[in-house]
Amino acid sequence: MDKTKLIKKVALYLAYALFAGFSAYFTATSLSLNLLHTDGIVSFIIVYLLVFIVAIMAGWCLTNVIEEFNKTYGASKAKFAFSIIGFLIFWGISFTTNVHFFFIEKHGFSILGQELSSAKNYIVENTDNSNRAIDDQKEQDVKLVQAQVTTNLEAFEKEIESTLKGNYGFGDACITILNSTEDILTSSNALYDDKNTYVIYDEINDAGDKGTTQRSKIQALYSKYAGKIIQQLNKKLDVISKFYDRKKNQNKDLLKLLQPIADIENNHYPRVAQDGSANAYFKCQQYQQINVIDKMTKIPDKASFAETCIEYNSNGDVEKINVYPSARMFETMTVWGDMFHHRLPEGMPMIQWIIISLIFDIMAFLLFALAKLIK
Repeated sequence: MDKTKLIKKVALYLAYALFAGFSAYFTATSLSLNLLHTDGIVSFIIVYLLVFIVAIMAGWCLTNVIEEFNKTYGASKAKFAFSIIGFLIFWGISFTTNVHFFFIEKHGFSILGQELSSAKNYIVENTDNSNRAIDDQKEQDVKLVQAQVTTNLEAFEKEIESTLKGNYGFGDACITILNSTEDILTSSNALYDDKNTYVIYDEINDAGDKGTTQRSKIQALYSKYAGKIIQQLNKKLDVISKFYDRKKNQNKDLLKLLQPIADIENNHYPRVAQDGSANAYFKCQQYQQINVIDKMTKIPDKASFAETCIEYNSNGDVEKINVYPSARMFETMTVWGDMFHHRLPEGMPMIQWIIISLIFDIMAFLLFALAKLIK
């Protein structure tokens, strides 16, 4: 090989190394964040070296394809076919991950911000509405049980008056009303997870009251059982109150997330926006996921935040993405799948990143093939 060819060969290899080096960086970054879930420098260097070897293998396969294609005789169909397959596999890895890298670099910050803003709106809107709904339901339940017990208390009072007027004894009619009141208080135990028992007339301990005819004693029995009705009613009302307080406490946990959200918006986002790299977005996403998204507890009788972000069909497949989850953007093939199914957020096309990735890969492989063909 003469000096001129050698210079051309070296120049082409150096140019190839430049393009392949950039392409390998894009691919290594995508794979590190997607498969290893880390931005550590050691793991990145290892992945980068492996990816660079893959790029060389793709160039070598492409060179074999060209050489076999140019042979006028003695060409190997097997070598030609295997080289094409090898090139497509190696190039496919580079191409898909490069496009994914550009997608993260360009749209990562927007996706992070949209997710956090949606989480904030979900908390503010739903907790306010939920708390009002909880208070309304609590008021309805309290009024219902109070009305039912009050009706029985009035019926008991009338029955006592009738007993006194007719000189009847304290009998089955009075006891039936007391038992009915117990049933009212007990009937909703499952709803409120109530473990209490409600006893107004004890068949054993109060058996001696039955049949009493003396007026003064009947009046005393009225005071006794009216007091027990009120006591048991208050016990039930306390259970109802605590039940709905627990529901509101679940909302308090969500409201506490407004503090870390403000911290991310005011302290983390400015630094991330200034950095603008895929690694910065990855670190911010991890922090946002742990401190906010994973703690988005479900509001009673409401769809969870995750359910509002992604809608699934009856087969469990993604039907629609309303808010693109930030963790999802680091999954290479998932992003490609969302592109093909038109699930990416509006204003986030991938066609330009496909073109740019093709330019890098075509230039790198072309330079490698040209250098390899110089004899």
